[in-house]
Amino acid sequence: MENAYSVLYISAMIGFALCIFACLVRAVRGPKTMDRIVAVNMIGTLSVVIIAVMSLFLGESFLLDVDLIYAMLSFLAVVVLTKVYMGVHREEESRQEKKKKQKSKEEQI
Repeated sequence: MENAYSVLYISAMIGFALCIFACLVRAVRGPKTMDRIVAVNMIGTLSVVIIAVMSLFLGESFLLDVDLIYAMLSFLAVVVLTKVYMGVHREEESRQEKKKKQKSKEEQI
């Protein structure tokens, strides 16, 4: 029975690693910035899951503490990335509005 669990844990970790690779491809090729941010968030989540499965596989409970810390850092990183992106996005929108107003003023003259 122990061998069956070992095979299950290893196959789960390999499956999650393949999912991380797919998310990495999406993060690099994503057509929009939000796609990239979601892919980075998914990579962090899958990494947390892999560490939890590894904790079960190795029977080491301290890895769950590492897992919790990594989950908090991953969440914080995604929040910061989103905040930075929103600031850049709002700045671009305000520039475009200024250009439109300037063009409309020039057309009136």
